[in-house]
Amino acid sequence: TTLVKDFNISMGYPLQRSSLFTLFELIFKAQLSKKGHRYYTKDYLKVIRHPFIKNLKLLEDETVTRVIVHKIEEILTGKEKANITGSLFIELHDIEKCDELYSLLLDIFTPMNIQIAKPELISMVQAMHTLVFTSWEEICNFKKLAEVLDTFVNVLIEKSFMERFPLNLNIAMKILTIKDAFATLSFNEEEFSTEELFKIFEGEISREIVAFIGSPLKGLQILGLFETRSLNFENVIVLDVNEGALPRLNIYEPLIPREVMISLNLDRLELEEEIQRYQFMRLISSADQVHLVYQESKDKEKSRFVEELVWEKQKQLKKMDAVTVTRPRFEVQIQSQNLEIKKTPEMIQALKKHKYSASSINTYLRDPIEFYYSYVLGLREQEDFLDEPESKHIGTFIHEILQHSFLPFLNKTVEINAKFRKNFFEMFDLRFAQTFGQSLHSDAFLLKSVLTERLSRFLDNEENNLQRRVRQILYLENRFEETIALSCGNIRFGYIVDRVDEMADGTIMIIDYKSGSSDLMPKAIASIESMELSRSSILENIKSFQIPLYFHYLNQRFKDQPINAALYNLRTLEVRQFIDAKRQSQREEINNVFLRVLDHVMNEILNPEIPFTLTEQKVLV
Repeated sequence: TTLVKDFNISMGYPLQRSSLFTLFELIFKAQLSKKGHRYYTKDYLKVIRHPFIKNLKLLEDETVTRVIVHKIEEILTGKEKANITGSLFIELHDIEKCDELYSLLLDIFTPMNIQIAKPELISMVQAMHTLVFTSWEEICNFKKLAEVLDTFVNVLIEKSFMERFPLNLNIAMKILTIKDAFATLSFNEEEFSTEELFKIFEGEISREIVAFIGSPLKGLQILGLFETRSLNFENVIVLDVNEGALPRLNIYEPLIPREVMISLNLDRLELEEEIQRYQFMRLISSADQVHLVYQESKDKEKSRFVEELVWEKQKQLKKMDAVTVTRPRFEVQIQSQNLEIKKTPEMIQALKKHKYSASSINTYLRDPIEFYYSYVLGLREQEDFLDEPESKHIGTFIHEILQHSFLPFLNKTVEINAKFRKNFFEMFDLRFAQTFGQSLHSDAFLLKSVLTERLSRFLDNEENNLQRRVRQILYLENRFEETIALSCGNIRFGYIVDRVDEMADGTIMIIDYKSGSSDLMPKAIASIESMELSRSSILENIKSFQIPLYFHYLNQRFKDQPINAALYNLRTLEVRQFIDAKRQSQREEINNVFLRVLDHVMNEILNPEIPFTLTEQKVLV
């Protein structure tokens, strides 16, 4: 090291802390979590992403293996689309036969001037699968385990970067020694379960250590307590002088209960403590300088040996503060992150041409920096298809079901009858299996039961609720665009509307389905008129520009008909309308109130003097 040139570490490095042991753990976990011939996808990916595996030289250049592993990961997690995308459990041959995988690989290798054909790629994927998956499937005794270990470790030595690190090679040699011991067992053909064999192997590794290379006669000596016997040092640093670590006593007796040992006058604990006390006291008494390092917390206290030393010093000096304790501290200064991104002329031009949505305006009010990343830079968080579905995925699924189910009633009167319900839930079952069937765990039936119940209640409400008398459905999941004239210029807006109904009384109503519990309906008009024009105040009072913008669009499109907009909560079946019938005559005034606020927000977005900044809440975080 840069601080110490000569050193010796006699304690050794535990095998169970090595990256090779981690790889074995991942392989064993993948074998134990598979169902039949199907591997749990997350465990499969953890194995092939291990550095020893993804850098294997299956060809001359290990880059090929890395690219293969990355493309398999992208396909399974949904970054690239294929027929196996999003599968919770995956069969190896499905990956080996995935044409989309090889097309993507060839598209990458061709510009890199790597000459490789599809059959070679298939062979490489199969070879990797055989090494880390297939060969481990049929292990039933120690003889078979020894054979697989021998092949596996030797392939890693020959084809991975393990040879670049001497410690890894020493660890591999230890594994091969354990393999030899398994192969020569008298009962090596006796059958055991796979889990038992893996546990025995892990137990053997947990007891093994690998020696470090050092200078045992000079420099810094890193030793265990017993290794210091008969040795004297001028300077001694004893680490972890905490109760439980020094003395380290094994209270549990595996063969004979401690009570029996004590009755026979064989108190091994007391004897072991005395031995460790002697070694410790002898070590520090022969040194010129001693540093005892320990932790103090509600879970840890200093060793009884340290307490004994302190007590002796207190008696000698006849005062409590006889020993000076140095407490190391690290000064941490937490500063608020004043992140500011100034607007360039190019940004302003792009923002003027941008087509805005209610979501983009809401994002700006919530966090201008997030607006900058999402709508100026166009960055989006990458979704992982193997993760549990979030509420937004479930909401999207429900929207799609409702769109396709009510599509036959476009420009017609809705009829909720037995035939419609039958077709509705047949479509629901099919799309649920396609959407969530591959990516949900065994509790998928719970989600399906909840959604079935809620949608059934929704259909009941559509059929029986007197407030839901629909003459005809005008639009379903339709895209609308308009240009709004504001003081900063003409700004384009676009909306995707869940549903537009013509009610029995002639009112044109935009419906926005809500599957969550968030209240996104703006406060009363009086609050909007009197509020301060600041981002926090606008967000608190308007909450979301979705309903006001929908209302503005209807006001321009259907000037001679009564209009309204509503949030339809699919949990509670509450339909919250934007305005009541008494205020239909005031729709222009209501519209202008929200346009005034929108004008302020858009002027702020397009103002080159106002940078994108973090909100106060995020600065505090």
